[in-house]
Amino acid sequence: MKQENKHKCPKCGSIEFITQPNRYDCLRVVNGQFQVEKSEFITEKERIFCRECGAEIDEETSLQNKKVVLRVIRQVP
Repeated sequence: MKQENKHKCPKCGSIEFITQPNRYDCLRVVNGQFQVEKSEFITEKERIFCRECGAEIDEETSLQNKKVVLRVIRQVP
C-alpha cells in the first residue's frame, strides 16, 4: 500500500475529515432575525467522519494501525 493511501478514507478516497459538532447554539428570534443567545457544549465523546462520504472513522484503531480505518457497526442478531 502506498504511504499516501494510508491517510485517505478507505471508502471514497477523501483526505478531509470532520468531527461531530461538540456544541450547539441556543437561538432566539430578535427583530425577525435568529440570534445566538448562548452556546452549550455536549459532553459526548468526539467522533470523526469522512467529509465526503460521511463514513465514521474508528479513531482508536486508526491510531494503532497508523492508517485510516472505518468504524464497524456490529448488529445484534
